[in-house]
Amino acid sequence: MTSHRRTGWNTWDFRGFNRLVFLRRGRAEITVQVAIWDEDVPPPTPGSRQLGRLHDKFRWTDVTHLGPHGPLGLPAELEFRVGEVLYRLTATDQNGALHLAVVPLSACRYRVVFILASLPGERPGIQAPDSGTLAGWALRFEGVTWPRRYFLNIAEPYVVADPGQPAALIATNPRREMTSAGSLADHERTAIAGTGALADAPRAMMQAVNWNTLYDTRRGLISSPVSRDWCDDWAGVLVFCWDTFFAGAMASLESPELARLNFEAVTQAVDEIGHVPNYYMAHGAVSLDRSMPPLGSWLIWKTQAVRPDKAWLTGIYRRLTRWHRYWMKNRDGNGDGLLEWGSNAEPRYEFPQLLPYNPSLQHTAKCAMYESGLDNSPMYDDVPFNEQTNTFELVDVGLNSYYAMDCEALGAMAEVLGKPKDAHRYRREYEAIKHRINELLWDEAHGIYANRHWDGRFSARWSPTSFFPLIAGIAPPDRAGRIVREHLLNEQEFWGRYLIPSIARNDPAFPDNDYWRGRIWGPFNFLVAEGLRRYRLDNVAAELSHRGLEMFLENWRGDGGVYENYNATTGKGGDVWNAARLYHWGGLMAYIAIGELVDVEPPGFLRFGSIGMPPCGVRNVHIGDDAFDVEIAEGLCVRRNGQTWLECDTRAIIRLPLRPSDEAPIQIAAAGTGRLRMAGDVAAARVALVNGNRRSPQATGSDVVYEWGAG
Repeated sequence: MTSHRRTGWNTWDFRGFNRLVFLRRGRAEITVQVAIWDEDVPPPTPGSRQLGRLHDKFRWTDVTHLGPHGPLGLPAELEFRVGEVLYRLTATDQNGALHLAVVPLSACRYRVVFILASLPGERPGIQAPDSGTLAGWALRFEGVTWPRRYFLNIAEPYVVADPGQPAALIATNPRREMTSAGSLADHERTAIAGTGALADAPRAMMQAVNWNTLYDTRRGLISSPVSRDWCDDWAGVLVFCWDTFFAGAMASLESPELARLNFEAVTQAVDEIGHVPNYYMAHGAVSLDRSMPPLGSWLIWKTQAVRPDKAWLTGIYRRLTRWHRYWMKNRDGNGDGLLEWGSNAEPRYEFPQLLPYNPSLQHTAKCAMYESGLDNSPMYDDVPFNEQTNTFELVDVGLNSYYAMDCEALGAMAEVLGKPKDAHRYRREYEAIKHRINELLWDEAHGIYANRHWDGRFSARWSPTSFFPLIAGIAPPDRAGRIVREHLLNEQEFWGRYLIPSIARNDPAFPDNDYWRGRIWGPFNFLVAEGLRRYRLDNVAAELSHRGLEMFLENWRGDGGVYENYNATTGKGGDVWNAARLYHWGGLMAYIAIGELVDVEPPGFLRFGSIGMPPCGVRNVHIGDDAFDVEIAEGLCVRRNGQTWLECDTRAIIRLPLRPSDEAPIQIAAAGTGRLRMAGDVAAARVALVNGNRRSPQATGSDVVYEWGAG
């Protein structure tokens, strides 16, 4: 497994982006907290002797511009607001030394304050007004001094600036570990970035992940929770199941290491309780009664399929197989071989802080809804919860599709790990559940996959989960075409300028515009796009990607938000209270669009290019051991590790089979007459299918060329 015991500076502390922490092999050694002092605030109540206010706690709503941030450390930069005054915070780690600067961007009388904390019992050594030591660290200040004639009511050691002045601090590592990730300029050169229609989107996606990457000092784990604001609300690092798997998938494009850390953090609970829980908190609270959508194997395989790391996969595979067994053991309530969401009665547990939100912590319909991840979805309105089986009395098409995806991914991992019996068992299980879904969950009268009540009735509450059988390759082609044509592209149901809502637009709950009752969510859009691409419905996938990208960028450029969810009518993220402003999986809208240019398709392809997306590009996308730059304009250009690797003179989608021993052809969907040149190191002499027509490769020097006409 990957080491979680980091050494270096970062915004590791869940309590705020204004806390810079140095970890030494996972132990917090010194912290610098940024605060702003306003002496002009009157006493809060008559008779109070407290004058002024120290702004030392900030939320994401205080941020006006989210800047770059390294994936596992500094540099970091953002702008935040105190009252009407904007500040820019910049922090870099230069060979283990923290360089921190806070600059007011307008005239004011506020004072910048740096509050210093270290290991218990350490006292600062004051050498001069602008220098000193703490815990062996050499401190030097610019624009701030130790308090001499101006004092604040702060218990910890601190330095304070003059009114309206910038402040800087340099803290030099006594052991001088080489921990630097470089300067802001260095990070900008190596970070994932976009151009054209994708400009701003990849960095916005990763900034939402990286700024929310924290260190759980109790469990000793690094992860990227949904939002540090949520962690502050719950007084500790808070890991949700499917949220963290999505974070890992997004992070893999810039930092495969951060992706693995997330996958390890969220699956560690399997070793304790046998399943990945709904929530897993630093202070020990864990949902013993329920899990969450089993997407982990699929998303992990998506990051590993190109060049599997067998040593790492071996450890995570053991956890994933144990989680897989949880589902049929606990969630086939009526014994038909299909699954329902649920909540177990045992073991009993208590978590009083949750009681205001859910008066019963387990074994209720509400808890079963939480297991689905769709907390208040209309799909589960008035569905009975069976206390004997611990499940809903509703077979769920989404859950069963996830389970089929889990079978596929685990089978692929087993094959790579040299476990042929496991691989055969998972393939057999996949075929069995595929058959049952097609037999029992296809509503022929309406042409849609639907949830089914135990009394045999199909549910009339349709959500994007009806399209999930496409992700797992379950739907026959005629059914896939029908469900997309009649339902996804139907503007009375799911299609529209802003895509796609969490319940059909003609559902009575759609106007609620409340969480999963009508709003747009990144996970649903991503999963539907995955299914469209698997069935080669690439034009629909491109339009879905483009519309989602435009909505994402409208919000990012408008108010700097990467929202938990979005309004399906207006596209706005910040129009309701329960759409967190910097919640990382809002970045899935950018992730889907990046996938139009470069993507790993878990069924077995490395994909490049798009016919339907506007001109755009992306660079520094990490897949396997390689970094890719991809650009689409009149044609397609792919560079691998800085070298031209693939060039096509017309718009095309190119799918390269991942298995070297597989005789499957290269798949090319082209907009017209074209020529594709592939560098020699990728040029296994495979036949290509261009728009369904066979084309043989031609050798040109060390390269391979494919040519085709308009037919």
